[in-house]
Amino acid sequence: MNERIASFLKNLVFALALTWVTMQLFGYFFGSKTDIKQGEIRPGQQAQALMAEELFKPLNLDVSFAEQKVPAEEDTEIGTDYCNMLFSSHGAVLQSIDFKEHLNKNGKPLRTIFDRGSMDEEQRKKGCFLLAFEDKTPYFYKLIATNRGVEKTDLIYQAHHEGWTITKTFGIYKKSYQLDVTLAFESDKKHSDIKPRLFFGAPYIAELGDDAISLITYNETKNSIERRDVSSDQGAAWYWKTNKPIFGAEDKYFLHSMINDPSKFAQRAYFKMYDSSMITPILEGPTVTEKQSYTLSFYIGPKVFDHLIAVDERLEEVMSFGWLSWFCKLLLKLLQWLYDLIGNYGLAIIVMSFVLKLPFAPFSIYARKKTEEYQKFQPSITRIREKYKHDQALQHQEFLKFHRDHNISPTTPAMGCLPLVVQIPILFSLYRVLGNYLDLYQAPFFGWLTDLSAKDPFYVLPILLGLFSVWQQSLMPVSDEKQRIMSMFMAVVMTVVFASFPAGLVLYWLMNTLFTIAEDYARKLIYR
Repeated sequence: MNERIASFLKNLVFALALTWVTMQLFGYFFGSKTDIKQGEIRPGQQAQALMAEELFKPLNLDVSFAEQKVPAEEDTEIGTDYCNMLFSSHGAVLQSIDFKEHLNKNGKPLRTIFDRGSMDEEQRKKGCFLLAFEDKTPYFYKLIATNRGVEKTDLIYQAHHEGWTITKTFGIYKKSYQLDVTLAFESDKKHSDIKPRLFFGAPYIAELGDDAISLITYNETKNSIERRDVSSDQGAAWYWKTNKPIFGAEDKYFLHSMINDPSKFAQRAYFKMYDSSMITPILEGPTVTEKQSYTLSFYIGPKVFDHLIAVDERLEEVMSFGWLSWFCKLLLKLLQWLYDLIGNYGLAIIVMSFVLKLPFAPFSIYARKKTEEYQKFQPSITRIREKYKHDQALQHQEFLKFHRDHNISPTTPAMGCLPLVVQIPILFSLYRVLGNYLDLYQAPFFGWLTDLSAKDPFYVLPILLGLFSVWQQSLMPVSDEKQRIMSMFMAVVMTVVFASFPAGLVLYWLMNTLFTIAEDYARKLIYR
C-alpha cells in the first residue's frame, strides 16, 4: 500500500511540475519583457560627445498656453477609405479618429483618439499632434486651406505667436493609414528662438478593459523594433542617427507611431504618462532660429499586416507573434483565406483545425497503435525492473534482451507523445494569432459566442474541452489505472488553463480533441 501511495505521490508531483513548467513556458513566450534602466544609453542610438549636454538635460513634459480664452472651435472632418478624422482649430489637433472597418460592442466604429475638450488646460495638453514651445504655446489656429487631391488631402492650419508664423499641415492619405505632419516656422521681424515639441496620443480602447499600452522604439544597431514597458521607462529618452526612426505607442490592436523624419525634426523622443490608459509620446525638435520646415510621417491605424506593410514594411514587427512569427503569418493567411471563403471566423477555425490535423492523422494513428502494442509487454517489463532492481547493469542488460527478443523498441512509449508535441507549436502560434488579430475582435460564432477574441463568458467551451479531453484520455492505451488517472488529471489541468484563453483558441483545441477521438476510433477500426 505504501509503495502504491508513494508511486501516486510521485506521479502527482510530476504532473504538478509539468503544469508549472507549462505555465512558465506560457509566461516566457507570451509575457512581456523589459530589461532597460532609466537614463542609460541604448545601443544603436546617437552618442556624440558634443550632444551629451542636450541629450541628458531634463525632459520637458509640461505645456503652458499663451491664450486662456480662444474663439469658437472650428471642426473639420476628413474621410478616407478606412477612417473618419476630425480636426480642431483649437491647437490644430486631431480630435478623434473612427475606424470604419472595425466596430465596437455597440456596432459603432472603434475610436482610439478622443475629444479632450478645450476649456480645461490639462485636457488641452492631451491633444493629438499638439505643437508646444518651451515657454508659451499658441492654442488658436485658423484653418487657411483644405486641398483635396486624388490620393491625399492637405489640411493647413496657421497661428501667429511672438513674431513667428506657424503653419501646421496635415497630409491625410485616402488609401492608407499614413498621416504626414508638416511644421513650418517663419518670422517677419526680430524674434526670440523657439524650441518646438510635438505631442501625439497613444491608442486606447476603453471597452477592452485590460488594454495595455506599450512604447515602440527603433533600435538602429539591430535594425528592429523594440517594445518597451512604460511603467519602467519613465524618464528615459531616445534618439537616432537615421532619418527613418520609429517611435510611438501601441495597444492590443492599434498603433500610433512616427515612421519617417527625413528633415530630422526629432532630436529626442520621450513620453509623458498620465496613467495606464493615457500615454503621450513627445518628439522634441531643434532650436529654430530662422525660417524652417519639417515633415514627419506617422502610422495611425490598426495592427493589420496588409495595412502596416503598405505604409512601412518594418511595421510588420509590431505584430506580437514572437519567435514563431513566420509560422504565425502562415496561420493568419490560412485563417483569413478560410474566412473569405466561409464568412464566419468560428467555422473558419473549425475547418482550420481539421486542415492542420489531417496531414498528421496517419502518423498519429500509427504511433498510438505502436504504443498500444507496447503496453501489452508492460507487465513483463515491470517484472524485469522489479527482479533486477538491485543490479542496474544486469537490469539494463535484461531489459535490452527482452526488447530484442520481442522485436520492440524502448523508445516506442515516446511515440504516443509525438502527436501532442507536433500540435504544441501550432497551439502557441495560434495563441499569438487569435489573441492579437483585430478582425477577431467582436467576431461572433453563434449563440453566446459573440467575441472569439475574448474568453467564453459562460465557460461552455472550456467545460466541453474538459469532458472531451477525459473521453480522449479514456481511449489512450495505458499500462495501469494510475497512469490513466494521471492522464485525466492533466486533462483537468489543461481545462483550467484554457478557461481564460480566447474563445477562438479554445474552439480550436476542442475541435483538435474531437478529431483525436475520431482518430482513436479509426485506429480501433483499422487494426481490429
